[in-house]
Amino acid sequence: MKVEEAPPIQPTRQVGIGRSIPAPHSTGSSRDEGGGQREEPETPQDVAAVHGVDEDDLTPGVRVAMDDLITEVATLREALALSNRRVDYLNTLADQDPLSATLHRRAFVRELSKALTIAQRGETTSALVFLEIETLKDVNVLHGMAAGDAVIEHVAGILLSRLGEGSAVGRLGGAAFGLILVGDTLDEARSRGNMLAAAVSAQPLYWEGHEIWLTLRFGVHPLLLDEDANAAMNATDRDLRHAATVGPENTGGAGS
Repeated sequence: MKVEEAPPIQPTRQVGIGRSIPAPHSTGSSRDEGGGQREEPETPQDVAAVHGVDEDDLTPGVRVAMDDLITEVATLREALALSNRRVDYLNTLADQDPLSATLHRRAFVRELSKALTIAQRGETTSALVFLEIETLKDVNVLHGMAAGDAVIEHVAGILLSRLGEGSAVGRLGGAAFGLILVGDTLDEARSRGNMLAAAVSAQPLYWEGHEIWLTLRFGVHPLLLDEDANAAMNATDRDLRHAATVGPENTGGAGS
């Protein structure tokens, strides 16, 4: 597996558990562009009291001007808040694999570099796991590419649902996923990799009247003090190539 460390991009954000990311929207009482409710900026009823101005010093014209100014400022603040939410939303989409809702390869490599920095500071142990769907090619041949895409989504959903905060899941391309397990020793990561592969193998994908059972293999590598992301990924890939497969016959599924 050829790996290339990509240049840094915008900071990543946590990806949801196999679900699409809702677009940002404003809140309130009037209709927004999507038909929802949006709150209009509220104008303070007592402008003079808010700004500490003596009531006697306000002419009707000054009061109207202050009222209009406060309304405009409130509107601009709301627009800025909505723009910030949209920027966060787009940054998240930029990091996300469109098919699996996990991190795409470049974002995953960036997260791996961060984990290596933490490991090199001696703050915690961490490990890298590669998990590959061995039978994806067979699924594409027997059931078509749409079924293969459904397999990717199915596996990603299981992985994301079983990993907690702090761990990162990325799709490395094709049938391969990468997992960054922050805080795990090598033995803990190997146990977790086996558990995840077994969980996927025990849950078939139901596709157009077919039960599609999957076989996987996984490789594990501890994050070391003297390596970069590229070296860590190559070492994990080597372990993956020599790993035994985990399939339904190991988990009590079809073929057992």
